Amino acid sequence: MAFFSCTPRRPRVTILLGALLLPLCPQGATAQSPAHFYVAPDGDDSADGSRSTPFASPERARDAIRALKAGQKLPQEGASVSVEPGRYSRKTPLLLTSEDGGKAGAPIVWKAVSPRKTILDAGLHLKEADFHPLDEGDARRLDPQAAGKAFYVDLRSIGVAHVGPYPLNFDTGGEIVEFYANGERLPISRWPNSDSAKIERVTDKGATVPGEPKRVGKFISREDRLTRWPVARGVWVEGYWRVPWDNRTVKVDSIDPERREITLAAPVAGGIGSKYAGPAGSGAEPWWAVNLLEEIDQPGEWCLDFTSARLYWWPTEGWKTASLVIADFSEPLIRAENTGYLIIEGFDVENGLANGIEVRDSHHVEVLNCKARNLSGSGIVVQRGASNTVRSCDVTSVGQSGIVLSGGNRNTLTPCDHLAENNHIQRVGILKKTYAPGILVGIFGAGDAVGCRVAHNFIHDVPHAGIQYGGNNHVFEFNEISRAVLTSDDMGAFYTTNDWTSCGNVLRHNFVHHSPNAVSFYMDDGDSGDTVLGNVCYEMQAGPAVCGGHHNTVHNNLVIRCKRGLFMDARGVPRAYDKQSNLYKKLKSVPYDKAPWTSQYPYLKELPDTDTRLPQGNRVSGNVTVACEKPSRTSGKPEELALSTLEGNLDLGTRDPRIENEAGGDLSLKKDSPVFSELPGFAPIPFSKIGLYRDEFRKVLPERQTSSLPGH
Repeated sequence: MAFFSCTPRRPRVTILLGALLLPLCPQGATAQSPAHFYVAPDGDDSADGSRSTPFASPERARDAIRALKAGQKLPQEGASVSVEPGRYSRKTPLLLTSEDGGKAGAPIVWKAVSPRKTILDAGLHLKEADFHPLDEGDARRLDPQAAGKAFYVDLRSIGVAHVGPYPLNFDTGGEIVEFYANGERLPISRWPNSDSAKIERVTDKGATVPGEPKRVGKFISREDRLTRWPVARGVWVEGYWRVPWDNRTVKVDSIDPERREITLAAPVAGGIGSKYAGPAGSGAEPWWAVNLLEEIDQPGEWCLDFTSARLYWWPTEGWKTASLVIADFSEPLIRAENTGYLIIEGFDVENGLANGIEVRDSHHVEVLNCKARNLSGSGIVVQRGASNTVRSCDVTSVGQSGIVLSGGNRNTLTPCDHLAENNHIQRVGILKKTYAPGILVGIFGAGDAVGCRVAHNFIHDVPHAGIQYGGNNHVFEFNEISRAVLTSDDMGAFYTTNDWTSCGNVLRHNFVHHSPNAVSFYMDDGDSGDTVLGNVCYEMQAGPAVCGGHHNTVHNNLVIRCKRGLFMDARGVPRAYDKQSNLYKKLKSVPYDKAPWTSQYPYLKELPDTDTRLPQGNRVSGNVTVACEKPSRTSGKPEELALSTLEGNLDLGTRDPRIENEAGGDLSLKKDSPVFSELPGFAPIPFSKIGLYRDEFRKVLPERQTSSLPGH
């Protein structure tokens, strides 16, 4: 069967869909069109790039298209590159710049011929010969359970660069290598293995007060295990030292074995010990030690000794025939920058220390059906630019966020029109355990954002939030989030915070469920101007929560089996959300009193003339709660809440709401539900449309989760 089938009827070039569809040639094209190139693992960069004699590297195909453009020989229909299945070892990013873009109606297309089988691999693959028995000195440091079972790899001898040491204080992976076996991330050694130790008593909280000398923290351990740890070689301890939403890893300066006292080598912001307890802490602050040879005590655990640059490992069964990979590459696998009209389709990117795919300062770039996994950074990052799309991609096992979006102009409220749709995101935040959600939009370092759409994504099994957002005029709709906030606290499945000007965001027709430690929709610390409409919250810590901000609307939501249903407070009074606050500074940093702000958010212009400590213009109405311990709750004096309303909601208590199939995860209300008769105007929620959908890329959908326990 000929690969090209040329006909004068459709003067354009298309590319392979799988290996079955036949690209059509432009008029006058030959069977080896110069606008279509092939890359294969067994190719040759001195070949012509045809399917029979493909190139070996994507860069050679990129340069061939550049040459066509430079010679003005590129067909007006655009160009494409088909990358045959295989594993492509990468030492540099595939860089696509302004030279590599297409034009409207004629994009440059990069397509994996066989998705999930075309892999850009940044890893260094180890051989059995790279592993050596421990010498006598190292063997003595091992836990007795690992005696005679551990090996080491000399990382410097095989050219590995990221061998530490850790920074003094960090909240990511510490910029060292990661280690994988058969595609699974191996656990770095820690004590305790899965749970956490608890501080017995804080002896010095430490201090980072501006203008005062910095003081490191000190605490007493409940256990004497720490007497085994070699401080001179470097010991780091990790924990939620002050609050359950801030995880830090800090170097140890010294250990007093008699007192079981650990002195840290760097201060922790705010000091150690629970902020809710006295100077000595609560006695329940969780912490653990990481990356110690002495704590390798089960198969699969490894550590990196920063003094010798040796990676130590207790191998898992069958390791000699396993695929063993060191991640040491600190750049993205694919980077598109200052370009436009590109399609990147069907690639797997894996085994890197940075982000998987980056799209920066570009427009009309589509990332389709790609898979990002086993990365220390984020999966797919879109920063600035306009009209970029991430669709039907999978992101799993990444150190930071799944997908990151930013762009648009907040001063003019010009939207970026980025889209993240139909993506399956799980097991993110493995290294950065807080503020690295499934999808991050316009907040916490992502960059400003206006006018993003995030729709039909499925996010689950995440340590912190499902979606975190800031900025203006975003739409979050038809997303499903479950098993969120697994290892932290005081966080939402959807979360935003601390900005009166982060207005115009619409959160509608989402399903958040089986996350008993998560607030469903958390508008924290003064967030304002959002609309939470027609969502379903099931088995959550709480439904929607309005916390001290202004002009939020919560309407037509269904909240079932949550500890707390609806919530609103007046925290701006005790926390002084006044003209001296950071919230007011943020207000003054944008043109809130000029067009187009005055037409889109007219209430902001009036805000400085009011008592900004009092929550104003919030309306929580027309919602339904079912089997919630507390259907609704407010915090604050009645006079402090008088400018907002929480009324007109229906609580069914333990009465049957007439749900289609609660056990099976279908939370649609039947037509004869008492909700419709007792709360006239309650609009049916289009539950069947929520979540992932089938398209040309996603043929099979995962089953809906019906448990809050990972793995169920």
